Amino acid sequence: MTAARLLLILVGAGFLYFVVRQLVESWLRPSEREKEYREIDAEERAIEREAGDDIPVCPVCGSPTKLHRYPHITVWRCVEYPSCRGFVRARKPRRLKFAEEWNRRRSRKDG
Repeated sequence: MTAARLLLILVGAGFLYFVVRQLVESWLRPSEREKEYREIDAEERAIEREAGDDIPVCPVCGSPTKLHRYPHITVWRCVEYPSCRGFVRARKPRRLKFAEEWNRRRSRKDG
């Protein structure tokens, strides 16, 4: 076996290892969308936790409300929707400005 053939086999094996490793890592690592959904879910849980037993009632019909997140707003929407369109705007969880800045800086470094 010549040195050129041996080198070609080693390069091919290294490339194959690299491709397989990239595929496995992309398969095991959560996607950006999954990360975003987890952040949204964590924020909603924080809002519900902060509300505790003070979950607001519908201002229109008095029924209980459920937390819903839209792209531009988070609200407590009446469970009788669509027959009742009542809602109460949800407060964001209390979070220190320092913590928000810290997360923003970390996400810039990681991404």
